[in-house]
Amino acid sequence: MFLPDGRHYLFLSATITKGGPSDGIYLGDLDSNDRRFLVRSNANAAYAAPGYLFFYRDKTLFAQPFDLKNFQLGGEPTPMFTDAQFLPRILRVTFAVSDSGLLVQQGGNVSRSRLAWFDRKGAEIGAVGSPDVYSNLQLSGNGKALALDKTDTASQNTDVWLYDLQRGSAARLTFDPGLDALPLWSPDNSRIVFTSSRKNVFDLYLKNADGAQDERPINATNVDKYPNSWSRDGKYLLYTEGADMKFLTFPEMSSRTFLNAPATVKNAQFSPDGKWVAYASNESGNWEIYVTSFPEARGKWQVSTGGGEQPRWRGDGKELFYLSA
Repeated sequence: MFLPDGRHYLFLSATITKGGPSDGIYLGDLDSNDRRFLVRSNANAAYAAPGYLFFYRDKTLFAQPFDLKNFQLGGEPTPMFTDAQFLPRILRVTFAVSDSGLLVQQGGNVSRSRLAWFDRKGAEIGAVGSPDVYSNLQLSGNGKALALDKTDTASQNTDVWLYDLQRGSAARLTFDPGLDALPLWSPDNSRIVFTSSRKNVFDLYLKNADGAQDERPINATNVDKYPNSWSRDGKYLLYTEGADMKFLTFPEMSSRTFLNAPATVKNAQFSPDGKWVAYASNESGNWEIYVTSFPEARGKWQVSTGGGEQPRWRGDGKELFYLSA
C-alpha cells in the first residue's frame, strides 16, 4: 500500500507456514532497494490519516500511531478487533480503513458446511458427519471413502481428512503446520496425492491412505502445483503448474505439458476411459467447460454456454456434471 507521498509503500514479508522471526510489515521506497522493518505481523497492513498504521497480529487487528516524517511507529498499539477474519492461504485479513476514520472488517466466524448425499432429482437422501469447514471433496473409486480439506477454526490451519462412509468415522491424514489441501485418490484407493505449502511453495505430495508411511514430495520445483485428476489406469496425474496444465507419468515420474493455454485453465478431469479431459477455461472472458483429447490435446469442444466450472464425469463417461454460473 502506498503512503501519501506516492514514493514510500508498506508491504508484507512472511512465510505461508507458521511464520518466522522476520515476518512483518516493512517500509519500501521506489528510489531505493532498501527496506525497513516496522512491526511483526503475518497479514496485510494499511495506513490511514492523520497518522495510524493498522496491522494484524495474534488474531487481533491493531492501530498504532505512525509518523510520516520519519516513518516510525510511536505510542502503544491499540486493539481494534479480536475477531477479524484471517485467510491463511493468502495471508490476508479482510478489513479496510478510510482517512475519514471509518473502519470496516469481516468477522472471523467461518462458514460451516454440511456433507450431504442427493439423488438425481435434487432430493437429499443422507448426510455425512457433522457440519464443519470442508472443501475439495473427492470420493474414492470404490465409493467407500471420502477425502477432503478440513480447516481447524482455532488454528485456521487446513489438513487432509478421510471419511469412512461405511463406518461413519473420520481420520486426519496430514499433520504438518503447512496448508495441506486438494486430495486425490489413486485408482486402487491405496494412496492420496495432495498439495502442501510446507516448504513455502505449493508442491505435490504422495501418502498411503492408511497413514502407515510419511508423505513424500513428487516432482518438487519452485513453482506452485495443484493436483487435478488421476487417470483410472493409474498411469497419469493431471496438475496445474503456474499457468500450464501438465501431467506426470507413473511410475517414471516424468512430467510433460498438456495445455499451454493463453488463458487460465483449471479443474481438469480425466474421462473414465482416459481418452478425454474436461476442464474449465476463461478464454472467452467467462469460465466455461471444454473437452479435449488426451494425451495430445487435439481439438476442443465447448460444453457449457452460460458459464461453468468444476466438471465431473459420470462413471460411464456418458455425461458431465459441472457448476453453472
